[in-house]
Amino acid sequence: MNRVEAPEFKQAQRLEVVFPERVEGANGMEIFLMKDVKDASVKIDVEWNAGTKFQKKKLVAGFTNKLLLSGTSSKSAEQITEEIDFYGGYVQKELDKDHAALTIYCLNENTSDVFKLVKEAINGAIFPENELNKELSISKSKFKINNEKVSTLCRRDFNKNLYGDAPYGAVAELDDFEQLKLDDLKHFYQTHYKTVPVVFVTGNISDEFLAELKTWGNDFSAPPVSIPKQIFNQYKGRIDIEKADAIQSAIRVGRLMFDKKHPDYFNFQLLNTVLGGYFGSRLMANIREDKGYTYGIGSGMAVLQDVGYFYIGTEVGKEVKENTLIEIYKELDALAAIEISEGELQKVKNYMLGEFLRQADGPNSQMENFKNIYFNNLDNAYYQLFIDAIHQATPADLMKVAQKYFKREEMLEVIAG
Repeated sequence: MNRVEAPEFKQAQRLEVVFPERVEGANGMEIFLMKDVKDASVKIDVEWNAGTKFQKKKLVAGFTNKLLLSGTSSKSAEQITEEIDFYGGYVQKELDKDHAALTIYCLNENTSDVFKLVKEAINGAIFPENELNKELSISKSKFKINNEKVSTLCRRDFNKNLYGDAPYGAVAELDDFEQLKLDDLKHFYQTHYKTVPVVFVTGNISDEFLAELKTWGNDFSAPPVSIPKQIFNQYKGRIDIEKADAIQSAIRVGRLMFDKKHPDYFNFQLLNTVLGGYFGSRLMANIREDKGYTYGIGSGMAVLQDVGYFYIGTEVGKEVKENTLIEIYKELDALAAIEISEGELQKVKNYMLGEFLRQADGPNSQMENFKNIYFNNLDNAYYQLFIDAIHQATPADLMKVAQKYFKREEMLEVIAG
């Protein structure tokens, strides 16, 4: 090896995706198992169709998820936490618009002990009223504090007007905390958490524990809940939210988009990276580096089960909010009018291909990649198709995509401050 000369630069041509083994548990419960792990850690993700789009009343999905391990008829929340901690376990709860999840972290030697405690807590959850009152008090305080931030006001109003009357657009208000009752949580729990979950296991578990996990499916009484795909009615135009004492303004610009199976998805992700998807993007170069209006600005595309959306977000001094909007649309218009250079395109391609490799590093990352395929009903060749699309994209391809989707009349603009 000649250490004087830098190694030859090569772009990634392939991404070796490792797919987990599918095991069927009792009652049709799907278990996906990735065992090629070099250490003693185990991660178990349990996911239900119990996201916010399934709730009939605001806040119910979130509080049910938060209080899932809050106590049984024989154990308090403190006892459950202490016993899990005794075995070196840790439990994390997550919620989005589509799914609710509970993730268990532990060592493989204690997997069965930690899992039994978590299983007992989930199966026997009674949602003690004192735990609900405690969580309500904490959450109300956080809600009031966050609602003083222009970033929160902007994000909430953007979300509400992006989806219209669809469940994705439901935004909680302070009064909703007062309306939340214990029976709401119990009903949501019975309807959604008593249904068969899907389980993702990363770690070298024993055959005995796998058999134990498979039988857990018998504890659930119904298949996962499903609802019809939502119909969206996005507001198009500008919304100003006045906050007289604010010294900054938060800005969000965006629109509804498509899912990951759409033929324009790959090229749009490449185009978005050019615009605002990494630190060297056009929005950063213009609005942060050149104009000095902000510390950070970025753009992205998020895809949920029923729809995707594109957004640009930043916070700027209130005196330059109008100039910032002007510069944002200058960058959108430029991408639709002028082909980007081959040099800029290659730089962005290198960045995206490097990110692909980083996001596939290790079994936990590989499992997350598989979950993306599973929940979005994608082809197993999805990642290779994405890499091929990056290599094949031309400046003309990106300009055509910009012309289709970067139209101001299709955008929702929210400015809070």
